[in-house]
Amino acid sequence: MSHDITKALTRLANGEIDPLDELYDLLSARIFNYARSIIKNKEAAEDIVHDIFLRVYGQATKLAKMRNPEAYIMVATRNLTYDHMKRSGYRSSTLDEIHNVAAAPMPYDSLPDVLSILPANQRETVYLHYVCGFTQKDVAKIMSVPLVTVKWRCKKAKQSLHAYYQTEGGSNLCDILIQ
Repeated sequence: MSHDITKALTRLANGEIDPLDELYDLLSARIFNYARSIIKNKEAAEDIVHDIFLRVYGQATKLAKMRNPEAYIMVATRNLTYDHMKRSGYRSSTLDEIHNVAAAPMPYDSLPDVLSILPANQRETVYLHYVCGFTQKDVAKIMSVPLVTVKWRCKKAKQSLHAYYQTEGGSNLCDILIQ
């Protein structure tokens, strides 16, 4: 998929407009779910998707030259989401405090409800690593945390999901993550 994204960005940078639709098809669900996993508000997440694609359109030339433009787009999504949270009245000075505000479980439209049992920082890590398919090293860069933190969060999430699986019957995602 990364090759398709780079190809579409190159075409967009060359002045074609159709690749924007392709990029939207490839990335919008991931961007929406990632923003929503942080902000917990469907309408705000939709606004963030819109804003991200405006940025993608404006920065297509720069993005087309990157080795991993999808990771850059996810970092931009994360930053824009936190900016939106701050503008919307979340009085917090650190990302950890913002995570604590956003830690209440919520159902996801396209993610298993079982992820709602995880704290916000683990849920975000699991989403980026297991659902989006980013390497743990890329997740560390996206989340601006050390690699060992990502590994620890994955381990703790697996333990929590395994415990859930044992008591509640779990889901297919639990089967994948606890292996």
